[in-house]
Amino acid sequence: MSLVVTVYAREGIVMAADSRLTLTFPRNIPGAAPHTVSVTSSDSARKLFLTPNRIGISTYGNAAVNGAPVAGVVESFVIEQLKDKDLPPKETADALLAYFKAIGVSQATSFHIAGYRPTDQTLTQEVVVADLLAGTVTNLNPPNQQGANWGGEIDIFQRLLNSVALLDAQGNVVGPIPSFEVPFQFFTLQDAIDFSTFAIRTTIDTMRFQGRERTVGGPVDVIVITPDTGEWISRKQLAVA
Repeated sequence: MSLVVTVYAREGIVMAADSRLTLTFPRNIPGAAPHTVSVTSSDSARKLFLTPNRIGISTYGNAAVNGAPVAGVVESFVIEQLKDKDLPPKETADALLAYFKAIGVSQATSFHIAGYRPTDQTLTQEVVVADLLAGTVTNLNPPNQQGANWGGEIDIFQRLLNSVALLDAQGNVVGPIPSFEVPFQFFTLQDAIDFSTFAIRTTIDTMRFQGRERTVGGPVDVIVITPDTGEWISRKQLAVA
């Protein structure tokens, strides 16, 4: 699994993703019930991409395609399908789903795809989610509104934003805990960067102390897309260990 975050502010769009690749496989021990084992395979998986025409693509869910990382397929798609095309986000998502369909892949993998759409001599932010298994593309950002969306292992971060209450031993509500909304409407571009990295790092740090599979981890990659630029703010680099 993974965690990806996309924040859309008036100044631009921020996309972030973790780098952990987790493998799950069956393990059978004589005399014991069959079960599965999940192990960290890599903390250098690529889950975030920036196309030549400033479209951001992040991926979460099943990270393997035909026994290899999904990153290779996304990179091939960018090179083969987007090299000489200037597709807006929605059309990029449609083309990506068609590319996977053409190679016979349908699985529980999803993508955030974000950028700007030319409309009436202006550029309008567009953020969509493409569901490979369902074959659907759904808009995420309401018109003229700032906000954020996240996908993958969202349970930890979602608990921080949901309204919660104290329960007694019988599970009855004792009293609410004060809850405060995040004012996305006032986010600057730097706030969007800070929020997206906070979401992923908080998830990584929390998983460290929980009795669960640590499916989010490694470096946090971040890109920023504005009407006239697309750039990496944080990107892991190849190096000799």
